[in-house]
Amino acid sequence: MKNFLLISLLTSLLFTPVLHAKAPVTSDKARYDPMFVPIDILLFRPLGLATTIAGSALFVAVSPFTALSSIAPPHDAFQRVGDIFVVLPATYTFMRPIGDKRFTRNYD
Repeated sequence: MKNFLLISLLTSLLFTPVLHAKAPVTSDKARYDPMFVPIDILLFRPLGLATTIAGSALFVAVSPFTALSSIAPPHDAFQRVGDIFVVLPATYTFMRPIGDKRFTRNYD
């Protein structure tokens, strides 16, 4: 158990600078809250990962119905369903900077 905790701690410390290096530098301090960082890492990121996995499974499950609905124009049903079930939770989980409370989809 001690080895697992040590490896987990070292792995998290190894990837922390990479996550912060990719975060854009901004002067807007209203959206970043240092007290939100532990809650974000321990609660919202794992929930976002679980939501992404569940959304991917739902996307596969409803794909026959999506195929039927994409027969009629504008033929973008797969893109819309994929955005809602997979891309939106994955963007929230993996693209949002740590400690950022906003929930937007416009991350570059």
